Amino acid sequence: MTDLSGCSLILDNERWKPADVPSEFQYLIDHIQANGEMCIPPKTESPKIRKPEEFLLVDGERYAVVGTILMLLKMVAEYCECVDDMPGVATDVLTRLVELLKTYNSRSCQLVLGAGALQLVGLKTITTKNLAVASRCLQLMIRFLPLARSHFERKLPPRQHVSVAKHFDQILKDYEDHIREIELKLVAIMGMMIDSQLAKWEAKPPMPSPGMRAICKQVAKLHEAILDLLPSEQINRIFQRVHASFKTKFKQRLTKLNILNNSGPQHALVTSDMTFYMNQLRSLSSVSNMNDEMADIWPNR
Repeated sequence: MTDLSGCSLILDNERWKPADVPSEFQYLIDHIQANGEMCIPPKTESPKIRKPEEFLLVDGERYAVVGTILMLLKMVAEYCECVDDMPGVATDVLTRLVELLKTYNSRSCQLVLGAGALQLVGLKTITTKNLAVASRCLQLMIRFLPLARSHFERKLPPRQHVSVAKHFDQILKDYEDHIREIELKLVAIMGMMIDSQLAKWEAKPPMPSPGMRAICKQVAKLHEAILDLLPSEQINRIFQRVHASFKTKFKQRLTKLNILNNSGPQHALVTSDMTFYMNQLRSLSSVSNMNDEMADIWPNR
């Protein structure tokens, strides 16, 4: 079985839930970090057997990962080591490595964003946690792409460096685009929930309204689901987009109900609901610098 077919097979059996990290993989990452290059620890070095950890640590930063990405990282290090042992096959090994990295990206996209994992491993639904851990795995690989690139640049003649750069630049772009698509999917999931709640929303007491309570509950639920899986700056970026989407949708609802910024009774009820919403949003630990300007939610006269 080739590494390409093996990678696809492993991916097709992946459940996209955070996996415990065996000590051998943490040792591999520590070794790569200590040496500043993609390399396998010498067999003479035997790491202490420790219990698996909940996260992979890279320079103190936590990564929630699935087993497949750990195996892929090890494959990348093995490919680099192969070039050390047999420099004459560096071009062929680079081609195989590029295809392997592309296969992981495209297949994982089909399985998670494309929901292919529903049939293959029997997941009932693709959850926000599934999406978040898929994103984090891509971020982990992005972190080690420069080391793989520099390894091949050292082994190949200068005339091939442009080709090496082109390959790795494209892989980086593909991975970053995939991450952005996952973020947009998370925002879209929240957008559908907001739509369903605002379709029933009315400016009637008691306040906060049931619809706004439901929206805030789901926003908090998303935050809790991804809090330990994604870096805080990414979480904040996602919630900035969710907030912008909410404001647009709420303005559309106010327009439909003909509720204006006129200091009337309904205006006071809307303001009360929005105050509740903003307070709930600000209470989320990874959300900061939230634009609380609400003047733009009001319909144009």
